[in-house]
Amino acid sequence: MNRSALLLPLAILTLAAHAAAAEPAPAPEAIVRAYTDAANRHDLEAFLALYAPDIRKYRFPGDLASEGIDHARAVYTKSFAEKSDIKVEIVELIALGDKVMVHDRVTGRPDGKVADELTVYQMKDGRIANITYVD
Repeated sequence: MNRSALLLPLAILTLAAHAAAAEPAPAPEAIVRAYTDAANRHDLEAFLALYAPDIRKYRFPGDLASEGIDHARAVYTKSFAEKSDIKVEIVELIALGDKVMVHDRVTGRPDGKVADELTVYQMKDGRIANITYVD
């Protein structure tokens, strides 16, 4: 048997092992559901782990409201501590490519009101890269 006949199966096995080891990024819908679950548990680290390091948040129609993981950490450390009764329920979710649009309902607010919100998430490399809040 010649040398190339022996190397070909080895190369194929090596490529197959690398392909099996690389996990695909979670579906955008799954990321948003995990994000909502982490928020409801007030699990700051799980919540922030779903953000891209350069996360950007916007208020509709496109005003930049927050940028970067460090700013998000500061905001949500305080928010989770002060608003421990807040719960987010996904009412409706629509996924299209790398974007997910969610109608959610927020309860447990300090003012006692229920808030219906519309949020658009954009994913990049399995993390939330952009969020646009539509009030």
